[in-house]
Amino acid sequence: MGKYHPPAIIETFSPLWWEATLVTLLVIALIVLLPKYIKPLQHKMYGWSIGLIMLANTIGENIYNYVNGYWNLQQNLPIHLCSISSILCVVVMFNYKQRLAECVYYWGLAGGIQSLLTPEFTVGMEGFNFIGYYISHGGLILVVIYMIVHLDFKPRSKSWLHIFGYTQLVALSAVIINYLVGSNYLFLAEKPIVKNPLLIGDWPYYIIVLEFVAVLHFWVLYLPFARKNKTVIA
Repeated sequence: MGKYHPPAIIETFSPLWWEATLVTLLVIALIVLLPKYIKPLQHKMYGWSIGLIMLANTIGENIYNYVNGYWNLQQNLPIHLCSISSILCVVVMFNYKQRLAECVYYWGLAGGIQSLLTPEFTVGMEGFNFIGYYISHGGLILVVIYMIVHLDFKPRSKSWLHIFGYTQLVALSAVIINYLVGSNYLFLAEKPIVKNPLLIGDWPYYIIVLEFVAVLHFWVLYLPFARKNKTVIA
């Protein structure tokens, strides 16, 4: 079992934050726009390559931490919502399913945006962990935009409520795993160290606030598609 690797953060709006965020957004825009101008990239293999990159990144992060003696059950299991979403991104890119795509949309977009705005590297930011963080979290936003632009994705009516319900099941599973292995997946055992205005109060009160924040995020993310579904809040 590897040793514990202290988490690290990047201060929002610091020079490193700007550099990493802008590069990530530029790469996302480039990958999404290329198929519009290069016809051969409109083939489904282009989507597969995105999935393969995210899969390789997930595997690479685990190998890197294992080789360097930092892989452990408390930090490296794919239990965080962003980690789960990254795996779902791979599945969706190879075998598109509406419900899985909706999970990626709500979990991936909300988690990806927050992770870029207030980065917390749960396994540290040395070496490949830094690059891997931006590939995985930027990849969440990339896959969501790719699904909308190239796969004609739109969330179904009441999908935001359904995904919020699934989130509770994931959270319950994380609570059990946290208890068994002494981890902090989904930050349910301990408050994140990153400075985020949405983290209000100490444990367990910030968790209650985050529940309201999550359902609000999901509802807001559904709104752009509500008119197409002929409803606003259903």
